[in-house]
Amino acid sequence: MLVLFETSVGYAIFKVLNEKKLQEVDSLWKEFETPEKANKIVKLKHFEKFQDTAEALAGLVFPMCEER
Repeated sequence: MLVLFETSVGYAIFKVLNEKKLQEVDSLWKEFETPEKANKIVKLKHFEKFQDTAEALAGLVFPMCEER
């Protein structure tokens, strides 16, 4: 399983190493408290940096700015 994670500087694709841990949703955050713990659950496969601010903002929707 792959997981997509988007940040303000780009996006990352991670491979899930332990899918059973993902089923424990109530305590999933605990598995990411430290980089060492996170490395046991996911492995970074690819990171793509946005070229500029326009690309980073291209997917955003601003409902308050829409014409009425």
